[in-house]
Amino acid sequence: MRRLRNSNNRSLTVTAQNDGKRAARVSKRFLILLAMGLAANVAFAQSAEELESPAVNRIATHLNCPCGCKTTMTCRMDPYPCRTCWDNKKKILKMQEAGMSDQAIMASFSQEMGPDVIAVPPGIIGSLLSYAAAALGLVLVVLVIRKYRHKEAVVAAAGPPPHDPLLDRYHDQIDKELDKLD
Repeated sequence: MRRLRNSNNRSLTVTAQNDGKRAARVSKRFLILLAMGLAANVAFAQSAEELESPAVNRIATHLNCPCGCKTTMTCRMDPYPCRTCWDNKKKILKMQEAGMSDQAIMASFSQEMGPDVIAVPPGIIGSLLSYAAAALGLVLVVLVIRKYRHKEAVVAAAGPPPHDPLLDRYHDQIDKELDKLD
């Protein structure tokens, strides 16, 4: 038995049996909270796997990320995961679980965020134009190099420049001024 005093200075008797019940209640509450915390972690881990599933990424590749990173919603920019893409992937997952088709989900995002959210991949002409521009640039570089090599060969074949009396006068004046400095 223990004796305790309360706020009115009255003596209270607490038995070991009451302490045991109290400890049991506290440990029961602790175990319940611990179980809830672990369950939340497991649920989050499952949703993280679901958010990176091929079904979600199939739609996310067709949607531009509105955060400004200039990639699709499958982006892996630091800090990973991009919060904007993560939230939008959650929306995609909820819509898929509700039974919406891929086209309906993209239409919903387009209506909510505007038509710029739909990622339009370049067609065959767009893909070929980038290679054509690279080839044109390479040809231009080769032509410029050939042109400058040809000029150097012409200058070397012409020999030294003809004698110029005005140039000799300037050289003599520079030599006199340099001698004054010493």
